[in-house]
Parts: sequence; structure tokens; C-alpha cells
Amino acid sequence: MDEQPLTAPKHRVPASYLGREMDDLAERLNLAKIEDALYFPKYFQIETIRHCNARCPFCAVEQWDMSQPLMRDPLFDKIVEELADYTEWVECVNMTRSGEPLLDKKIGRRIKRVKDAGIKFVSLTTNASLLNEKRGREILEAGVDQLLISMDSVDKEEYESMRVRLDFDTVVDNIKQFFRLRDAVRPETLIRVRAICPHPEKPERQEAMRRWKAFWEPHAGPDDWLQIKPLHNWGNAKVWDAEDDGAYSDDEIDIDPCIVLWSTMHITAMGTVPLCPHDTDADVMLGDINKNSIADVWRGDAFQAVRDKHGHGRRNEISFCVGCRSFDPKHGTIELDG
Repeated sequence: MDEQPLTAPKHRVPASYLGREMDDLAERLNLAKIEDALYFPKYFQIETIRHCNARCPFCAVEQWDMSQPLMRDPLFDKIVEELADYTEWVECVNMTRSGEPLLDKKIGRRIKRVKDAGIKFVSLTTNASLLNEKRGREILEAGVDQLLISMDSVDKEEYESMRVRLDFDTVVDNIKQFFRLRDAVRPETLIRVRAICPHPEKPERQEAMRRWKAFWEPHAGPDDWLQIKPLHNWGNAKVWDAEDDGAYSDDEIDIDPCIVLWSTMHITAMGTVPLCPHDTDADVMLGDINKNSIADVWRGDAFQAVRDKHGHGRRNEISFCVGCRSFDPKHGTIELDG
């Protein structure tokens, strides 16, 4: 944690302001006080595989460390055994981090292991390119509670320029089929179709997203979500296009503490614990589940050091955190005009 700050606050942040922000985090986590969050993570992203069959230009996939692409069974077993001791506390386990989880041939069995351990809500995030009937039935019968589907455009040319290597028609057919399969096999499973929208301020992008929403609305159930999210730059590691130089203006620099540090543990396929989902290769290393328990890492000095920076208005001393609003509820979803 010896990174140099990319920017510094223009003035001292009032302690009263930060205190209110910390109270707000506790409320969002349904806790009496924020210190209660140190008991154990409420949320997890577990990366069972870090391969991807797409090469999206807005993703940092080309920068990933691929030295150990698949989580080994002993490590996965250790994680599940530790989760089993906290089933009343843990709110959600997402069996995805970096990569396409349906490339993991064991993903169905692994979902079932987590469900059998007593975790009440298990989620998966996919680009749906491999979501054929066989794989869809497999994850539904394993007990997946939520499927997050990344699907950015209903225009074939635009989609294939954004999700490079994927076939638009296959993905659309897979998603439509999964809606029907869900209704037949496990109706309680939630489906969240999500789009990434570059330059949402442009009228043509607003119109494209309205068409996207209208395309999927007839397929979605009453509890399903259709969500449009802004692009992010992977913790200042990725530039999307020539119109986005990756820099943030002064009015975009934030000092609010990020909820992720008190809510969510991310575990890579190698077992390392990074700062957040944008810290793909654990450049900010917070622990190693091969060597320590989840609880010990969560309460450890490295985690506490970054929490202290966020809690005292010094988050911009961490390069990944400068300008990041990915987990700010005021900026997480794009509302369409009109």
C-alpha cells in the first residue's frame, strides 16, 4: 500500500461528513454500525475460471495474468467449507469475477456445492454465448438463484463490435431460450439482462438503449431486471476509445468511502484477494486464501489499511479508486431520458 496519490483532496474532508458516509454504508448493509461488517463478508465474487471467449475492447482481458486460469478443487473446497460456517450472514455468492464462467466445465457442480453448503443466494454472470439448453438446464438444476447476462446491443453489427468473437444471433437465441427454460425448470431464478452504454449523454445512445429495453421487455418476468450501466475504465487501467482518454476531471474525483471494502470479498482463481473487481490481478494484494482463512484476511491489516484510507477521505491515494463510481448507487445505473 505504498502507491503515490494521483490526486489530493483540495481541502480537508470534514470528519462529520465522513461519519455520515460511514453511517450510510452501514445502513445500506443493514448493519447497526459499520464495525459489524468486519465479522465476515456479506458478499463474494469467486473466480472459478479466468478465461474468456470474447475480446471486448472495453475490457482489460488482454492484461490478465493467465498463469493459473482454473481454480483448483482443494482451494474451492476450502472456500466452501469456510462459507458453510456463515450461512446466516452471507447474502450472496457470485460464482464469477473475471472471465466467462460457462467455460468452467465444473460450474454446475460447483454451484450445487455452494447451495448444498447452505448459501441462500448464488449468482452467475455470463455473456450467454455458451448458454445453450444443456448448460442452461445444468445451472438451473444446480440451484442458481440469479443469472446476470451481459448483452449490450440489439443491433448485430454494433453488438459484434462490442463483444468481439461472439455471434449475435447465437447469444440472442440463447437468452430467449433461457427465459423459457427458467420458467419451466426453476421459475424462482432471477434473470438480469445488463447492457454497457458508452457515451450515454449522446441522444443516439439514448435511442439505442430504448430500443434495447423494448426488445427484452416482452421476455422478462415481473421480478427480472433490465439494467443499463455506464462504462468504467477498470481502475484507470483501460481506455475505451479515442473520445475517452481515461482521465477524470476534478469534479469527478470522489472522496466518499466505497462500500465494497466493507461488503465484498473477491477471490481470484489463484486464491489471491484483490482490492475489488477492477483490480484483476491483485495488484493491491489483501490476502491469500491458500494460506489464511477468509475471516482472517477480511479482518487483517491489509484490508484495514485500505478501509482506513477510504474512511478518512484518502481513497485517492489508491490508483484504482481515483474517479471510480462503479459502486455508488447514484451513478451505477443509467436512466433513459423521456
